[in-house]
Amino acid sequence: MRFDLPARGTLTPNDAHDPLPYYYHPWVGWLYRHRLQMGLDLLPTGGRRVLEIGVGSGVLVPTLTKHYAEYTGTDLTLAASLARLVAPGCHAEFRSADLLRDGDLPADHYDAIVCFSVLEHIADAAGAARSLARALQPGGTLVTGYPMVSPLMTRAFTAIGFPNIDDHHVSPPTRIAAALGAALTPVRRVAFPPGAPVSAALYQCSAWTKPGT
Repeated sequence: MRFDLPARGTLTPNDAHDPLPYYYHPWVGWLYRHRLQMGLDLLPTGGRRVLEIGVGSGVLVPTLTKHYAEYTGTDLTLAASLARLVAPGCHAEFRSADLLRDGDLPADHYDAIVCFSVLEHIADAAGAARSLARALQPGGTLVTGYPMVSPLMTRAFTAIGFPNIDDHHVSPPTRIAAALGAALTPVRRVAFPPGAPVSAALYQCSAWTKPGT
């Protein structure tokens, strides 16, 4: 599945912290786009229902709705006019939802769930992992992506104009991976730089499955 970034000016940030401008940045834009492609490459083909956690400004909406018949996009707040990004023929729904609030997502429903750059913002990584596992259909695939959380990344984000990243990144990759491993079965992991371990990757994506019944 190839990530197609909508043309500049098509999308609207959903809040003041939306990373949308960085996708078009002349030198960090490649990494922002590449991290999504790493995750999309982990999605199996043939699914019908996909859930995107943290839809943000909608950068993934055109790509995902092109490949799934049913799409649900959730976030704490939703950008305006997301519906116009939906590919023809896809039934799409956007809803405000909290990953840690019981009842916001149906159980055993989605063939695929994508959750990029969300889990590092949630202190209760175990609770988030359980909610994702609950929403995933048995045999389905969850793909997550999350950055390094360290003083090095704090300096890197400051350098690109985001000086308060420590207020937002509260769960490191090791905690996230442990929480996901307690709720789901690992399938595959990729990292940037390639081959970097969990604690040393600048960004990593992992695929998980829920055992069938």
